[in-house]
Amino acid sequence: MKLSTRSRYGLRALIYIAKNQKEENPVSVRKIAEAEEIPLRYLERIMRILSQKGYVRAEVGAEGGYYLSMLPENIKILDVVEALEGRINLVDCLHGIKCKRMAYCPTRPLWMEMTKSLKETLAKYTLADFLREEEKIK
Repeated sequence: MKLSTRSRYGLRALIYIAKNQKEENPVSVRKIAEAEEIPLRYLERIMRILSQKGYVRAEVGAEGGYYLSMLPENIKILDVVEALEGRINLVDCLHGIKCKRMAYCPTRPLWMEMTKSLKETLAKYTLADFLREEEKIK
């Protein structure tokens, strides 16, 4: 299993906004794309999703851009990843797609445990954790 660039780029964009937004000045998508080396058109699509899901708010116009819609402490990484990727389940039978082997599948408990562990790990981190981690790196 591999997360798409959508999640990785989306998280990088949110971190960049959190570090660089000022009350009166939003962060432009072009500036994010350049700083984070993300293709502009792709980032625009990602930002639309993040805006629709309520993580950022857009300000339109010549001086437009994005602000975080909530505090970094309130943005769980699991929620962002699921907003960008869809619900996390390692195999189809864990999210409602029926398999004729479900009732007697010996591997299903493994997939359930792995999915649960992945979600728990992502849920314990917030955007604020990454901001603190970045400060340690510098």
